[in-house]
Amino acid sequence: MAENKVFKIGRLRLIDDFPILHTSFITKSTFPEIEKDGPDITSMFQYYRQHGFVEFGSSTCTLNEIFPTLFERDILQCSSLIPLLQVESLCQDKRSNQVLEHTVIIYRSDCFTYVI
Repeated sequence: MAENKVFKIGRLRLIDDFPILHTSFITKSTFPEIEKDGPDITSMFQYYRQHGFVEFGSSTCTLNEIFPTLFERDILQCSSLIPLLQVESLCQDKRSNQVLEHTVIIYRSDCFTYVI
């Protein structure tokens, strides 16, 4: 069986001065240069466009309520009793349906209003 390396690219984003953790999991088979390119990526969508993927879609999203780890408490500036919302989805190329990334985004539940 062929081995496929998966790379984790994490970003800290700020929305209205509130931090959000955004993590992308990318396979080397889809992006062979990801190991070299990873540290310089500032936009995943821009990176995909540079590699010929121009239209994106998402799979069904999964929403989980979780409690923060020590790392998440530090980054998101919250206590252990503040629930977090974790959104997971796949980003796909609309033309080929090829999965480009598995995405995990973590938000503080007490800082945002969510419209569904």
